[in-house]
Amino acid sequence: MSQKPSVLCVDDDPYVLRSLERLLREEPVDVLTTLHPELAIRWVEDHDVRVLVTDQRMPGMAGTRLIEEVLCRSPQTACVILTAYPLDTAVLPDFLNGTYGLMAKPWDGPALKSMVQQMLREGE
Repeated sequence: MSQKPSVLCVDDDPYVLRSLERLLREEPVDVLTTLHPELAIRWVEDHDVRVLVTDQRMPGMAGTRLIEEVLCRSPQTACVILTAYPLDTAVLPDFLNGTYGLMAKPWDGPALKSMVQQMLREGE
């Protein structure tokens, strides 16, 4: 198992996942990507996932539901919601407790990278 922390990216669009991989490839992290929220939940149990970056609207599971599942297994994981529909997240669940970031799609690359870097620093 790697000594580097992981950033786990979950989205139902493979192009988004490739963009996130490119954005984070210079960071000292393992970037894990999946199209399947259920797989992401299993990965959290086996990896040091410091940051979860997830889409909000995905078939089968909303990003907020994925975050809830992840935080049950890994309460220290910071979470970022990416969404093309920011109004969907106007009323976020209480379980997030401020341990999340929210960014609209299409995202600003430097701003998202900075958000992830800050979450990684805070999780050390």
